[in-house]
Amino acid sequence: MRLTVRTLLAWMDEVLGPDDQRELSEKVEASDVARKLADRARAAAEKGGLGAPPADGRGLADDPNTVAEFLDNVLAVDRLEAFERVCVDSDMHLAEAAACHRLLADLNRHPHLADAPGATDRRRLLDAVSKHATAAAAMGGLAGLGSVAAATTAGSEGVTPARRSPSRRRPPLAAWLSAAAALVLLAVLGGVLLWSLVRGGSRGARQVAAVAAAAAREESNATPAAPPAPPPAAPVAKVPDAARPADEPPAVARDVAPDAAGAPKEAGGPDENTVAEPVPAEATAGVPTPPAPPAEPPMADQPPPAADRRVPHGDALAIVAPSPAAPVPAAVAAAGPAPPVAAVADAGPAPATVGRGGPLLRRVAAAEGRRWEPIPAGAVLAAEDDLLAPPWCRPSFTIDGISVRLEPNTRALLRRDADGTPRLEVVFGRAVVGGDAADAKVGITAGGLGGVLTGELRQPAGVEVSLERQPGADPAAGSVRHRATLHAGGAEKVWRQTAADGTPLAPPLAGIAAEGVIAARATVTWDDGDPAAVVVGPPAAEPAWMRGSDGEDRTERAAARALADRLTSDGDVAGELHAMAGDRRGENRMIAAATLALIGDYGDLVTLLCAESPQTAVNESQWTILEAMTVPLALARGENAARAFAAAVEAHAPPGKAAAILALARGFSDADLAAGADAMLVESLDDGSLVVRRYAGRRLTEIVRPEGRHRTAYRADHPPGLRKEAVNWWRSRLEQGDIHRGGAAAAP
Repeated sequence: MRLTVRTLLAWMDEVLGPDDQRELSEKVEASDVARKLADRARAAAEKGGLGAPPADGRGLADDPNTVAEFLDNVLAVDRLEAFERVCVDSDMHLAEAAACHRLLADLNRHPHLADAPGATDRRRLLDAVSKHATAAAAMGGLAGLGSVAAATTAGSEGVTPARRSPSRRRPPLAAWLSAAAALVLLAVLGGVLLWSLVRGGSRGARQVAAVAAAAAREESNATPAAPPAPPPAAPVAKVPDAARPADEPPAVARDVAPDAAGAPKEAGGPDENTVAEPVPAEATAGVPTPPAPPAEPPMADQPPPAADRRVPHGDALAIVAPSPAAPVPAAVAAAGPAPPVAAVADAGPAPATVGRGGPLLRRVAAAEGRRWEPIPAGAVLAAEDDLLAPPWCRPSFTIDGISVRLEPNTRALLRRDADGTPRLEVVFGRAVVGGDAADAKVGITAGGLGGVLTGELRQPAGVEVSLERQPGADPAAGSVRHRATLHAGGAEKVWRQTAADGTPLAPPLAGIAAEGVIAARATVTWDDGDPAAVVVGPPAAEPAWMRGSDGEDRTERAAARALADRLTSDGDVAGELHAMAGDRRGENRMIAAATLALIGDYGDLVTLLCAESPQTAVNESQWTILEAMTVPLALARGENAARAFAAAVEAHAPPGKAAAILALARGFSDADLAAGADAMLVESLDDGSLVVRRYAGRRLTEIVRPEGRHRTAYRADHPPGLRKEAVNWWRSRLEQGDIHRGGAAAAP
């Protein structure tokens, strides 16, 4: 028998057979790790104030259903080792598992503890409550509580309570009412406790018996139940081209190559570059079970018995080296097919429902053309929707048990595949996708990366699409690189490749199986530099944005709430945003201008970037944040957006500065710097326009990356006298030829 966390708990509570108890005792004695873990489990279970996971916790570690399935020996194979590792690493989770296992073991040894109390026990319980109430009254907890409790007890026996001494002051009416309420509450709690013991005792005893029997016998196999066929769903038409954003390129499309007979080829199998073998059918191995009496043959109108869902010991986290595996007996043949069930009318897939996290915008058709409107929490999304998450907002929605959270500055399309599977296409930005159901699945399209994601979705996955433009590149020249990354999250996922619309992909992308497993915390990355392949990255720490903590602070949350208050379902989004762009608070002006930029209106953004008066401008750090989350995206998301931004600069920049601002916004290549852009940048540090000085200082810092105090010495909003020293230092770098990438100078 293998020594795992589960068998160690059974050994500690002595629920194993004599032979197995002796065998595990020898293994524990021979393993320092096992002895220390057993000591930790005992100490943690008896430690007061340790705390416990939340009762409504989510995820593998905190979900109470995980502990129940672990103790009941039915935890899924792909989650058992991960949960046992959590118990090894966390005293809180180890204490919960050990304490619950001990309680169930005690109930198994003493089943009478679950019996309903008799009249004598009930009387003793009432006496204990009365004594507790009297003690509380004596300590000043409740005035008169002891007298009321004694009077109540004596009255139930037909005895007249003694008259109180006239020297004691009569308690006020409020104290009497409080005492009565306390007694009623104690009686109710006692009844609930007794009722729960009666209801749960027999079930707990059966669970412990199953755990003990499972640990006491050799491993065996059982035939799994066949998974039910997915219900048919009405085909859904693909998203028309008109529904796709006009300023973003469509997902990479691939033709399906026909075979010799003219029929399209199915997705191919794995090659030598796959991340894992294709996902096999569910393993047929089950945990050992007590011998059962022979079952009677099933009746003709009965379905076949369900397969054993329990998992083998070999899939748990071994504490010591495992013993040689015993030979696996042949699987038992499954019974005949189940009788037909009356067909139920298909009500169609459930619609998506919007949750909280900030305003969510959708693009709709209107008489004057397409416009954006907010979607309130609790509203239902359309079958096909074009969605936008404003800056500093993380709106969410659920569809078919799948939870989706869009990160700030994200645009996504929601629709369904032909088989009804919900599909999320991330145009740019980031999204976090998860689900609680064991059969949860969701289609993902991100750039040229397309597929259906299943597996352990209770540990969410992340999707990221970035648009990368080289400094100095012309936005209209197709110089933007699209990169898409799928983050597996804290548990492994199953990925089946498909085209962008959910149809089979032929041939599949190289570098990963047509259908295979992505390891926990691994990544799958695609970019249009090699559109026919992906790169599988090794497991690493999850990015901070998957936990919803990507730089969010109190000021940003306040601005997001102000934006949500402004945007109402019956209001004009653009009009409200234009009004908010003149707010007295700088963060409110920032989120309004940045949201307008996301929907293609760049006038207020350029006005705010170029503002100079203290009443309308933002400070240096706010300007840097605003420019970084708006301008690079405007220049990379498509030719239409780049032209709209340039037109806004021409219209709202200070006189004579539009060309310089556009050049500074686009950045400079190494060739540009060698051709004289380096001198232009240094001279712009003393320009008369604040926006030009800010851009020049930022570009020089990005290119040279100076060390020490020179990295932050220059402040564009300082007067000329305070800027002089920093400007002279940059001029000395120019004279020495250091204004180029990699030309950082050490601080003196």
